[in-house]
Amino acid sequence: MFTILDQPINPVLSVSGSEKNAITMFGGGVEMLKVTEDGFYVRGKKVPADDNEAEAVYKAFKQFLVHHALTRN
Repeated sequence: MFTILDQPINPVLSVSGSEKNAITMFGGGVEMLKVTEDGFYVRGKKVPADDNEAEAVYKAFKQFLVHHALTRN
């Protein structure tokens, strides 16, 4: 977590150092989307690798972008 003028700021995008080759995106301090070598996770749950996988990840990423756009200063 970062601070500016003594106000805590949660990063919007963080690259996890605890997991090799993992990218985790947060919105409002909540994990929204994680991309790892073994698959995609939306709000902590692995997206099943089926015909709807790409659509589920796209919708989660779009929600993340909309949340970020609405809450930025």
